[in-house]
Amino acid sequence: MSVRLRLYNRSAPCRYVSLMSASSLVSYLDRVDAPDIDYRAELPPHRQIAGWLLARIESGELAENQPMPSEKDLMDLFGVARTTARRAIAYLRDQGAIRTVPGRGSYVARREP
Repeated sequence: MSVRLRLYNRSAPCRYVSLMSASSLVSYLDRVDAPDIDYRAELPPHRQIAGWLLARIESGELAENQPMPSEKDLMDLFGVARTTARRAIAYLRDQGAIRTVPGRGSYVARREP
């Protein structure tokens, strides 16, 4: 019995593309000047990101039912780990600012007047 091994060319470039790349959200993020994360600040990084997103929601830049940036988008925008981006989204969900639909993403929640 012979066993065949599949060899991969490790030098070949691999490129991963976000599924959201064609959406208007990505073009919105391209225009955004995200602040740098201050790791010495009193607030942890996920709260700094959540605060930035909440400011965008309250200013109206992110409208009701508009999709929120994905974890991957937040990772790329702020240069943080996935766990940090996930915590920021969870914090906003706990505050009632966004709602998450499993398998679809997170959306800006309806604001109470």
